Amino acid sequence: MRALPMIVMLAAALVLAAGCGSGNGASGASGASGAEPPASSPATVPTGAPPGGTSTPAVPDDPLIASPPPGGTALDPARVTTTGLPAGFPTLVWTTGPRTLGVYGRAGGCTEAAATIVAQTAEAVTVRVTQTSTSTGPCTRELRYPAFALPLDADLGERRVVLTGEVR
Repeated sequence: MRALPMIVMLAAALVLAAGCGSGNGASGASGASGAEPPASSPATVPTGAPPGGTSTPAVPDDPLIASPPPGGTALDPARVTTTGLPAGFPTLVWTTGPRTLGVYGRAGGCTEAAATIVAQTAEAVTVRVTQTSTSTGPCTRELRYPAFALPLDADLGERRVVLTGEVR
């Protein structure tokens, strides 16, 4: 959004510069002296790099690619079943120790997220992630992905994780 005011200012400067090319009121014709209009210098757009420098600004991590919070270790995606999860819900699962499972929810302007463990067997742990509407609107359209740490009754070990979900 910060780039839009810069673009508007550059466009206005170009329009003003084009209109100031002739001093005799003629539209774009050269004056009586036959001299060419002065060349304008190109506009520069700040890049964040030092002037004349060779360094490239650092590229931030892609915010659309999920990663575990600090201290978390991502679980191998082959151990996670996501077929019961609504489209658009994060599928990353992580651990922060042998008995703590982590998942992301999806919330926004008029929605809240929750996550609960609904079943723990010797073969799998089933987690339900829900997104619940809290108002009929008007609502802002931002999305947030809150992290949930879920305590397990026993070490996760080699058990699978099954993610299910619902939008209410």
